[in-house]
Amino acid sequence: MIFITVLFCATPSFAGVLKIKTQTTVQITGDQLHIAVKLTNEGTAIAYNLQVHLELLGEILDSKLKPQLDPAKSSTFVFEKKAEGIKAGRYPLMVSIDFHDANQYPFSALSGMTFSMGPDLNSDLAVIGKDIAMGKTGELSLNIKNMGTDEKKILATLVLPKELSTPTPQMSFLLPPRSQKNPVFEIRNFSALPGADYPVFCYFEYDLENIHHTTVCTAAIKIVEPENLFRQYRWLWIGIAGILILALLALIIKSRMKTKG
Repeated sequence: MIFITVLFCATPSFAGVLKIKTQTTVQITGDQLHIAVKLTNEGTAIAYNLQVHLELLGEILDSKLKPQLDPAKSSTFVFEKKAEGIKAGRYPLMVSIDFHDANQYPFSALSGMTFSMGPDLNSDLAVIGKDIAMGKTGELSLNIKNMGTDEKKILATLVLPKELSTPTPQMSFLLPPRSQKNPVFEIRNFSALPGADYPVFCYFEYDLENIHHTTVCTAAIKIVEPENLFRQYRWLWIGIAGILILALLALIIKSRMKTKG
């Protein structure tokens, strides 16, 4: 079985634009997983000190460090893992990449996918993520629908790049049949630069009839310049100015009435 996912991550750096294309291929033979992650630098700046990390089946695998990846060049990182005694079903596979620009400023990128072990059944979940633009903080809202006729105990896991954080990366909840829920994750900007775009991933997992199910949804987070105080509270300032103008007019009218009297 072969699964392929392709993902772009573009972010500004001090020496140009770093744009890393990630292509992940999973081949499964018996209980042996062969995973290849191909990175392509489609930006204008050199990416330095690249390292790939895989998170799957409760384990984190780390690649060796690649000193640099020039624009228009590619490099492939290969991983092998045994998957013995794993319940049949579909599981998450998270790929994260660390790299730096010419000034050694750190960046990261994510690529999320799923793979199946044994019989593969469709999940009864339909999930949609809403893209957001944020400065220092933001809220990521997701819509999840249970299309099936069984109640499901859902474990939701949000995966973010290192530049972003959340105080609640996991949520668990019951989802009745033919119902929907809108979980919201608070997002905080730790070190992301304005202009950067980050794909983020949320996995929704549950077990049903001894089969493990996983549905993944993605959303994009764009980092923007924080608004200054005037723009952020412009309607408040406009309201205050309006009140002051009305008060001044009232004083002028009152003064004139006294003068005439």
